[in-house]
Amino acid sequence: MKLKIDNTDMRIIEILEKNGRTPNNEIAVRLSISEGTVRNRIKKLTESNFLHVKGLTNPEERTDKQLIFILVQLEVTKKWNEIAKKVSELPNVKSVSMITGRFDLIIDLFIEPHNLIDFLTEDLAAVGNISSTESMVAIKNFNKWI
Repeated sequence: MKLKIDNTDMRIIEILEKNGRTPNNEIAVRLSISEGTVRNRIKKLTESNFLHVKGLTNPEERTDKQLIFILVQLEVTKKWNEIAKKVSELPNVKSVSMITGRFDLIIDLFIEPHNLIDFLTEDLAAVGNISSTESMVAIKNFNKWI
């Protein structure tokens, strides 16, 4: 059964998107609802995997790792979804998207630059069914949080 999201849920999400540390009582006051309602709705949203609240860092401020985008072409897209999920579970992978066009996946990788070759030749290669990759190093980020 698909979770039904209403206007109040969306308003709670919008507040948390701006600041995931906003206290429930502050959200309640801003929306003129009870703190219990906020708490229950956040619980419902997180348990249904609709909302995930976590701390994000600004890659521009980090000197230990670099943001790298990897475009991936699969040999066969028969198990596209399964492969994307496996890739998303690899170390240092922040996200994986199945995309249209010349490539099948785009990986957001946040890794020490000298470890990129190991990621490509060991971690990613172990997933299998990959025919080619193209890596792009982010040299400047604007409004990007990971």
